[in-house]
Amino acid sequence: MEFKDLLFLIYRMMPFIMVAFLVISSLFSGELSGFLVLVGLIISSMITIGISKMDFVQLNPNVLNQCSLLTLNDTVLSNLPLSTHTFAFIFGYFIYVIVTNKLVVKNALLIAMLTVLVFVDVMYNFNSCAQQFVVIPLIVGVFSGVIWALMIGKQNQMMPQADSASKCSVTKGLYKCKIKRTGQVISG
Repeated sequence: MEFKDLLFLIYRMMPFIMVAFLVISSLFSGELSGFLVLVGLIISSMITIGISKMDFVQLNPNVLNQCSLLTLNDTVLSNLPLSTHTFAFIFGYFIYVIVTNKLVVKNALLIAMLTVLVFVDVMYNFNSCAQQFVVIPLIVGVFSGVIWALMIGKQNQMMPQADSASKCSVTKGLYKCKIKRTGQVISG
């Protein structure tokens, strides 16, 4: 496998990696927020899959097989790119949370990285798979990410911020973390 192929594989797996990271980091911090993001993403993905099966979405099946990782009984799960939907959902969700909690300056790098990731994915899927139809999962993803962040409420939102009070270490093969929220250790 060439380096270029490896980078492409990592790029195509990135939606799964990002969602897994959010869920695992939520698990380590003892919060439910990562699982709520996953639930919202699954519900929103079902909407995108439903739209993709409508008659007006006419795409070449051979091209779809090259661009989709998810199949069900050798049939493409969605005629629209779910990677674009996933990146757009996470982008919309975090932009809403960051802006409403006034954390824009602290998370400028996250915003920039998500913007680049969404842009690259949209351009790839526009040129290789979905053409103008790439706009549908982009719009559904961004709006459903914002709506989901509104629906679950501020107390259940996953907020990206550095936690300098948290410390993790490996001692005798055992992974231990001390995570502090509001000054108290919640996991040890």
